[in-house]
Amino acid sequence: MISSRSWEILVAFYQCKTLSAAADKLYVSQPALSAAMKQLEKELGVTLFNRTKNRIELNEVGLEAVRFAEAYLKQEKTLIQKLQRMSWRARNVTVAASVSELRNELVDKLTWIYHDRSVTSEQLSSELLAPGLLSERFDYVITEYPIEEPGVVCVPYVTDWLMVSVHKSDPLAQREFLTFNDLQDENLIVLDDRGFWADFIRREFSERMRLVFVQSEAEYLALIEAFQLRSFISKTVVSQRKTPTDFRPIPLKEEGTEVMFYLCCLEKNDVYIPRLLERERGVG
Repeated sequence: MISSRSWEILVAFYQCKTLSAAADKLYVSQPALSAAMKQLEKELGVTLFNRTKNRIELNEVGLEAVRFAEAYLKQEKTLIQKLQRMSWRARNVTVAASVSELRNELVDKLTWIYHDRSVTSEQLSSELLAPGLLSERFDYVITEYPIEEPGVVCVPYVTDWLMVSVHKSDPLAQREFLTFNDLQDENLIVLDDRGFWADFIRREFSERMRLVFVQSEAEYLALIEAFQLRSFISKTVVSQRKTPTDFRPIPLKEEGTEVMFYLCCLEKNDVYIPRLLERERGVG
């Protein structure tokens, strides 16, 4: 059986045009390359080259063999990559979401269900979630919109809403809810790794409030505790008890601040959807 290496040598000669250049590309000696090409001709039972005293070039059969070799090597590479992906996916479950807390929560649940696999996750912008699921880059995604494509299952997962965290001594601390007018031209801290909500705040509030975006949760907590600053949080953050005890979360009642998130997967992975939803109700 002709080896892939023999086809690689043939393609390299075609690309490089000379024995010396092909030998350099493949990190072999010129005599070894020449011998390998003769061996390929022997195994095929055909002549691939026109040889003269100072020149060697592919003949018509050789050029056709190059086209076959290129297609074969491409197909071989594709097959290897596909098998490697299948092997990896058999040992891993992949998750993506646009809200970090929802992503982390789903990872915990899937780790409990897929106890024999590793669960990996990414936080992505909303527009990348559907393509990632459809291409099977991810097994599960959490989006703020249902993915209406054949073969995709989407179910309502959780309703999240935007809130403002204020210190108990803040004049707004006794309010049942807040509006944009209550926060007009005020300073508010935003944790920038909260994905969907950080993007929403940046888009909707930048011209109405003085926003301070910070990159790390440690910096975020240090600032609000040291200076008793107001900050944006979400119901999911509050439910995970990620707020200082001296601060009170107050819902923000404005259009777009209450969002239904959907859990989506391909039909072949929907067997665990009921268990994920049951655990969500149990946690809540």
